Amino acid sequence: MSRIEIINAFIAKYGYKSYLEIGVQGATCFNNILCEYKVGVDPDPASGATKHITSDEFFKHNKEKFSIGFVDGLHHSEQSYRDIINLLDCLDENGTIAVHDNLPTSKRMQEIPLQEQNEWTGDVWRSWLKLRATRPDLYMSVVDSDWGVGIIQRGSQECIKLRKPLDEITYEDFEANKHEWMNVISVSQFKQLYLQNE
Repeated sequence: MSRIEIINAFIAKYGYKSYLEIGVQGATCFNNILCEYKVGVDPDPASGATKHITSDEFFKHNKEKFSIGFVDGLHHSEQSYRDIINLLDCLDENGTIAVHDNLPTSKRMQEIPLQEQNEWTGDVWRSWLKLRATRPDLYMSVVDSDWGVGIIQRGSQECIKLRKPLDEITYEDFEANKHEWMNVISVSQFKQLYLQNE
């Protein structure tokens, strides 16, 4: 499943009416999301966004609530963490957040700054780990598809225990522990957990 299919599946199941995308980058995802009201935020005027400002600037002035959001902006852990926290603050009570690029497949793919290559996830996985270790009020899992599509909803989770400070965790640590730390699920598990009738 692609990120587009995952987001649209939530919209269809819950009847979500408002969508916020952070990091529009050509609008491939944004243009294919089937939602009544959509806002896309990206500072690049050529991105296809509806608001050409940074996500920090957008959230600073935003007064709207959204039923579903997608975080795919700057792939640095500090920024993706801020985007998730800010989106949680304007998310409807039963809303959902999707976060792209949680499962890099090589050390190079997640290095900061961006190396010259086709696929780059940055270290978004670090922001995910921080939330998994500190937010018992959220339910979080990562679909093992499309470079790792993270799902966040309000709920509960047992916080993971990290044996060393987050900034000392290496890519090798991540690789060895990612299934537990990230709560990785398959596409079929995603469909069972999230899309079947309750």
